[in-house]
Amino acid sequence: MLKKFADWMMSLAEEVRVRKARETIAQIGEDSVFRSGLKIVGGKYIRIGRNFYAGPNCRIEAWEEYEGETFNPSIQIGDHVSINSECHIGAIRSVVIGNDTLLGSHVLITDHSHGNTTKDELEKPPSKRKLYSKGGVVIGEKCWLGENCVILPGVTIGKCCVIGANAVVTHDLPDYSVAAGNPAEIVNR
Repeated sequence: MLKKFADWMMSLAEEVRVRKARETIAQIGEDSVFRSGLKIVGGKYIRIGRNFYAGPNCRIEAWEEYEGETFNPSIQIGDHVSINSECHIGAIRSVVIGNDTLLGSHVLITDHSHGNTTKDELEKPPSKRKLYSKGGVVIGEKCWLGENCVILPGVTIGKCCVIGANAVVTHDLPDYSVAAGNPAEIVNR
């Protein structure tokens, strides 16, 4: 009986999280699950497909304004995408994640950084630098990004790719690539 009550409470808590996410995010497909601690910024710029899973303490941030500068961000997440705990997806331009993609825990996907590397910019505290983007990020369908991966601005990852744990992807990867390292390099194709 106690287990039934605990299951009911968990179900109720999940229903409340999904309802709250639906109030914030522009589009969420059916059968989506959001674990506790989800942080959303710019929900009106975020579209999520069916059967989405977000593990605990994920951040999905579409920045419309920062330090007086405005942006037109877009985050598009396909169907059957699962992002594990403490992932961070951030956009001032665009981030697209294809269908059937899996992200390990602690993955960072971003299309921007705090400033560029000019001497004037580096003199400013990082939090006061304008956000800077080298381009949007596209991750193809059926990709698997291992634990602690970092996907940097301007990168396109083809379909059916595997990115090894702790990899830092700094350049485009073609379909069916297996990449690892910092910076990530193709290790098998």
